[in-house]
Amino acid sequence: MAPEHRALPDTWPRLSKFVLSACAASVAELVTFPLDLTKTRLQIQGEAALKRIGEGGSAVPYRGMVRTAIGIVQEEGILKLWQGATPAVYRHIVYSGVRMVAYEQLRDSPLGKGEQKTFPLWKAVVGGMAAGAIGQFFASPTDLVKVQMQMEGKRRLEGKPPR
Repeated sequence: MAPEHRALPDTWPRLSKFVLSACAASVAELVTFPLDLTKTRLQIQGEAALKRIGEGGSAVPYRGMVRTAIGIVQEEGILKLWQGATPAVYRHIVYSGVRMVAYEQLRDSPLGKGEQKTFPLWKAVVGGMAAGAIGQFFASPTDLVKVQMQMEGKRRLEGKPPR
């Protein structure tokens, strides 16, 4: 008689949850990353404008999200809209995967479903908050790397060498 084969989610439920949540988060991050990049560039532009005004110079007019994205494409190329995406994807792989697995673990053990086999709202809230904090703790170093990579455009415009 042949051994019974079980599906991966049945054999390794935490691993499959980690992999699936990491894949979904990665796709979402890659789709929305240009918006994050343009937001960061607008913030940097605003800080630079305030510095120039303080030094007696003139302010650079804000271009808005769409015009900033178009400017990045024209000045640096379309692929620069995803500059810094690698650490952002790594962050989401770690954050989403750890958060999902931590929530499942908290739900199944310390918080427990209780005698009614249900999961009360207050336990779901506490579990979600704890899982999010754990995920953020493990993923936060990649946020710094992401912003540093996004700021390379500013360094280039200031005539500084890339890092």
